[in-house]
Amino acid sequence: MSIFEWVVAAIQLGLPMAVMSWLMFNWLYGAGQLPRDAGHKAIREHLAKLKKQHKKSKSRSGNYLYKQWLFFGGGFYGLAVLWTLLVIEVSELIGFIISFDLTALLENGIIALMVSVVVAQFGNILAAMLWFSYWPSEQGSTVVIWFLMAYGGYLLGIHFARERQTLHQASDLISKNKWRRRGE
Repeated sequence: MSIFEWVVAAIQLGLPMAVMSWLMFNWLYGAGQLPRDAGHKAIREHLAKLKKQHKKSKSRSGNYLYKQWLFFGGGFYGLAVLWTLLVIEVSELIGFIISFDLTALLENGIIALMVSVVVAQFGNILAAMLWFSYWPSEQGSTVVIWFLMAYGGYLLGIHFARERQTLHQASDLISKNKWRRRGE
């Protein structure tokens, strides 16, 4: 376990989890669906209620990322699955665009193409649901590092959302602390 593994895990999984959890929980707090003073146990209970409401409503309108997050279970695990699926899908899309070959694509026919797309999508969803093995296998490191970075980022995002912190306010906080240290 080198420091490099921790840094890579923080950049690839910890920071995105912090940003995504901040976005989701900031939206929930702002919409009044979650009280800002709720502890972690109360947050889990509220998320379970929201997930049940989401299953019952089947509404097609609203925040797409929020719906996908609830579809994957909400909470920490749902957010980790959602981020992993986004990474997998975007990397496959970029690979598809870079190596686009229409004749090879339609070589076995349109039906075979559609079947292969559906099978690949299920494979991507399965890989995302096993996110705790996807990330370390990409880098050749241990699961513990990636799990700790992901969960730490998730908790950090919730904390910033609860405290009504924006990214601009967080950077102001850092710069004010630098000036205080210089002035002492």
